[in-house]
Amino acid sequence: MLNLTVSADDSRGINKGENIPVDKVLFISKGRKRDQILVHTFEKTYYMIGTLRHWESFLNNNGFHFLNVDRSNTLNVEKVKIVNGIFKDAYFECEITKTSKRCPISYHRFDEVIEEMGFINSNIIFTGVATR
Repeated sequence: MLNLTVSADDSRGINKGENIPVDKVLFISKGRKRDQILVHTFEKTYYMIGTLRHWESFLNNNGFHFLNVDRSNTLNVEKVKIVNGIFKDAYFECEITKTSKRCPISYHRFDEVIEEMGFINSNIIFTGVATR
């Protein structure tokens, strides 16, 4: 099992590193600072240094299925439960609540992204999406 060394605070360096399994990662996104990555899990959001492209490539080369869904977000396709075609969001729980984590998907690439997601994870439920 592969772990990522992350920080619980957003300081430039990793003051006190924490290891989290990649299997717990829902999605990664760009942070506010240059070369800062946010790592989203159900429990918490962590911080790492690097670029989204670097981490997506690294994780995919290590057997995971991360997909860039817009300029700022790359999601773990294996963790997606529902995709809402009206709002263009991916959810990681079967029952969506106000506090559910969500990852936005690009409007311009939505059809391409959901097609690729469907190939990787056939268990995803697509709502509000026109069938072909």
